[in-house]
Amino acid sequence: MSRFSFIADKDEYRFFSKDCLDAEESFRKSFDSCVKLVRTAVDAAVKWVYATDKNLSATSDNLFDLIADKNFQRTFGKDLADKLHYCRTAGNQAIHNEREFTADEAARCLQNLFEFVCTIDKLYGKNPPRETPASSELLQTQLCGLKLNTPIFAASGTFGFGEEFADFVDLKRLGGVMVKCTTLKPRRGNDGVRIAETPSGMLNCIGLENPGVEKFLSDTLPRIKDRMTVIVNISGSSVEDYAALAKLLDVDGVAAIELNISCPNVKDGGIIFGTDERAAASVTSAAKRSTSKPVIVKLSPNVTDITKIAKAVESAGADALSLINTLMGMEINIDTWRPTLGNVTGGLSGGAIKPVALRMVWQTAQVVNVPIIGMGGIRSARDAIEFLLAGAMAVAVGTANFADPSITMTIADDLSTYLRRRGLKNVSELVGKLKT
Repeated sequence: MSRFSFIADKDEYRFFSKDCLDAEESFRKSFDSCVKLVRTAVDAAVKWVYATDKNLSATSDNLFDLIADKNFQRTFGKDLADKLHYCRTAGNQAIHNEREFTADEAARCLQNLFEFVCTIDKLYGKNPPRETPASSELLQTQLCGLKLNTPIFAASGTFGFGEEFADFVDLKRLGGVMVKCTTLKPRRGNDGVRIAETPSGMLNCIGLENPGVEKFLSDTLPRIKDRMTVIVNISGSSVEDYAALAKLLDVDGVAAIELNISCPNVKDGGIIFGTDERAAASVTSAAKRSTSKPVIVKLSPNVTDITKIAKAVESAGADALSLINTLMGMEINIDTWRPTLGNVTGGLSGGAIKPVALRMVWQTAQVVNVPIIGMGGIRSARDAIEFLLAGAMAVAVGTANFADPSITMTIADDLSTYLRRRGLKNVSELVGKLKT
C-alpha cells in the first residue's frame, strides 16, 4: 500500500504524517484499529489546516464543527468534507465499540484520508505552515526536574497502567502516566456497585483494587517503563505504609511518586491524611526520607481550606502538588431506598467538578512555590488552558479518558494550536497569567 509515504519526509506535515502512516499500517492487522487511527489522522490533519490557513478560524475544538465550518467546506468542497465526516463517524463508532468494521469500510476510510492529504499537499504544499516553533517545542516543559514532552498527564485510576491505551495514545508524547494506585498488599476493592453515572460526571467507589506493589514491580513495571514516563500513585493505611512503598518504588523506570492521601472511597485509611495538616505533613516527610524520586502529593478537596494542607505538605518536602482528587458524593436508588453504591459514598469526578477544582488550584497557587498539576473535569484544551492560567504548571486528564480514549492527544494538539494563534513560544508563558 504505502500511499502515504510521500508525506513521511516532509517536515511541514510532521503534525499529522505519522498518524496517517500508522493508520495505513494498521490496515494489515485490524480493520477496527485502522478506522480508529484514520479518525485520529483526520483530526490532526484538519487541525493542521486551521493552524496553517489564515483564512480559517476555529470556533470550536470539536472535529465535527471544524469539518462542517462553511469556510472549510468552501476550501475543500462539500464532497470531501462529507468523506471526512464519514471517517469521523466511523472512527467514533470503532472507539466506542459500537460495531465491527469490514475491510471495505476500513479501505474506504483510508481512501478518504488519502484524498484529503493529497488535497492538502496541493493547496499548501509549497507554502511553509505558520506553526513556528514546532509543536513539540511549544509544549515541552519541566516539572520536578523531569523533562516533559507535553504538560498533559493521564490521571491515576482512569488510565490503568497506560498500556491499555497504547492503541489510542502516543504514550511517550504524554507528560506522564499516573498509573493505577498501588498498595503494599493486593486489594480486591469494594463490594457491590462501584460506578454510577451522574450529570456531567461519575461517582466511583472502586476501593483501590490493585495487584499490590510486589506484582507491580515484578510484572507490570518491566512492561511499561520504556513506553512512558511512569508516575506511581500510592496509598496506605499508615505513615509506615507510605514510607515502605516509597522505598520499594525507588527503582529505575519510576519517574516520580504520587501520594494518594485523600482517597474518599476506602474505609480503612487514606482520607484522614488528606484532611489533617499534621497527618499530611507526616506522610509527606516519611515518603521523602524513603525515596530519591520526586514526591507529588495529591490533595483532597473535602476540606475547609485546601491552602493549609498545601502549605503543610510543601513545608514537609513535597516536590509538587496535584489537585484536586474527587469530591465526596452519593446517589440513592428511589425504588429500593438504598444507596446506589456498595460503599454508600464515593468520589465525584468529571466536568461537574471543574469549577471547584479550578478555584482550588488558583487559591493554592497563591500560597505555594512548588509546581501544581491541575486536575478535575478537564475535557478539552480550553479547560486545560484555564488551569494553566490559574497557576498549574501541568494538567492531568481523568474521567474524560473513559468517553474518548484519545482525548489527551486531542487536548495536546489543540493546546498547540492555541499557543500558535496567540503568538506564544512555549506553554510556560500561560502559567499563572490570570488577570484579576
